[in-house]
Amino acid sequence: MDKRSFLAVILSLLVLVAYQVLVSYFYPPPPPSARKQPAGTRVESPTTIPAPTSASPAQIPSSSQTQASSPATATSPAEAREVTVENEVYRAVFTPIGGRLKSFRLKLYPGDEGRQSPPLEMIQAGPHGELPLGLLFEAKGVTISDDGVAYAVTGKDLTLRDNETATLEFRGTTANGIAVAKTFSFSGRGYGMNLDAKVDVPAQEGAVLSLLWTHAISQHHSYSEPGPVALVGRKFIYQTNSSVVKQEHLIGPDKVRWAGYAGTYFLSAMIPPEGEKNSALFYAKDGTVTTKLTVPWTSQSVTYTVYVGPKEPTALNAVNPALDRAIDFGWSHFIARPLLSILKMSHSVTGNYGLDIILLTVLVKLAFFPLSTKAFKSMNEMKKIQPQLEQIREQYKDDREKLNREMMELYRRNNINPLGGCLPMVVQIPVFIGLYQAFMHAIELRQAPFFGWIQDLSQPDRLGSMWLPLVEPPGIPVLTLLMGGTMVIQQAMTPTPGDPVQQKMMMIMPVMFTVMFVNFPAGLVLYWLVNNVLSIAQQYAQNKGLV
Repeated sequence: MDKRSFLAVILSLLVLVAYQVLVSYFYPPPPPSARKQPAGTRVESPTTIPAPTSASPAQIPSSSQTQASSPATATSPAEAREVTVENEVYRAVFTPIGGRLKSFRLKLYPGDEGRQSPPLEMIQAGPHGELPLGLLFEAKGVTISDDGVAYAVTGKDLTLRDNETATLEFRGTTANGIAVAKTFSFSGRGYGMNLDAKVDVPAQEGAVLSLLWTHAISQHHSYSEPGPVALVGRKFIYQTNSSVVKQEHLIGPDKVRWAGYAGTYFLSAMIPPEGEKNSALFYAKDGTVTTKLTVPWTSQSVTYTVYVGPKEPTALNAVNPALDRAIDFGWSHFIARPLLSILKMSHSVTGNYGLDIILLTVLVKLAFFPLSTKAFKSMNEMKKIQPQLEQIREQYKDDREKLNREMMELYRRNNINPLGGCLPMVVQIPVFIGLYQAFMHAIELRQAPFFGWIQDLSQPDRLGSMWLPLVEPPGIPVLTLLMGGTMVIQQAMTPTPGDPVQQKMMMIMPVMFTVMFVNFPAGLVLYWLVNNVLSIAQQYAQNKGLV
């Protein structure tokens, strides 16, 4: 195996596992700005649009169409109050000031503090009270925002079950007399809702309507940084909070199918009407990151679908199949998804995702057992001819062409394929990457216990709280240290390559992998540890002639 081929294989693995941790180390999100401003980041510009006449806001289903238990009532701005909507999977709170979503708790998912913590809160208000689902109308010389609009609310608190449906109507008027309306439609199941938006202005050339999703920028302590996301055609686009702070990111006009905000396991998404001229803008200001989803304005109401929930295939597809792309397995999706399905099937039997990871690792290892055996045999054969290779290198060190010819002749006489040791490993790399992606994005591993101190396979394993360099959060990374130790054992058992450069690379690999994996999820480290142990057992059996 020549130097370039060896380095290509190693770099393929290193780039894969290093990317997430390097982003976390070198691009931490900045602390929110201390500079104070009045709530809201936009001011309505004077408008020449004529006052509303006979045009009416969006048509809303009457209270007789609502299957909620309480009859609908209208609340005036003077007596405005928050409205709560609850179904089987979430509890949402809307404020009439701006018609915004103030709280959205996922009833089936505890918060990040642990399995006993309250339901996870998906809404994180900005430093100046910025909340999601603001409306913004823009035309030439005109900007109309519903920031601060005191909406009158038609409807009471809702509790929905099964196939029940209901609506809430928000009607208001901006400071310069423009009527605006938002109508939310809910069902008893799932994480989706519909938002019908209406601004009482006539159609104008180039006019657009935007729906905004805002989220506070906060310090993160995981291997993956959250940020705004979008799906354009079939292409998934993701920007970290840190990158958006540095520079805003514009998408389109194009076929923007949805846009929003996402972390590793959860998604908030706005789905516009289908169109080729939709656009999305990611920007950050004063500690708040905003996703602005824009569609052409034709004076008609615009209906969006809003999803706030887990990045779990069944839940995403129930609202819109396009949301499934939020689970970004990259090019390895055709490998990662089946492996994740096998993991779930195993869990239905074991009830422990740690055991499921071990079983899946064993299954993959068995599938590649013939290839691994062939690779070990090839390495042992290469070891036998190392003295002759060294002699040829020394004899023809000044004649590269002659050197290569003599080496190939030596391989031919001994019936050795010089790539036999690395080709079987290259074939396995796509599966390793698929497993890596599956474990990195599997919400099933969130807060899933294994045993002892490992109570969350989606977080780094830590025993105790001892402070160590590069280790965040503090504690002893037991699994990672064991993984590094198994790599050292593997190196000791592997035939030493004749190339000095390869020898040095092999020596530093255990240290490099240990440092990179120290803040990775315990589930991923467990997979790599078990894979190393199985490789050691296989190599031992190979060296003893047992296989």
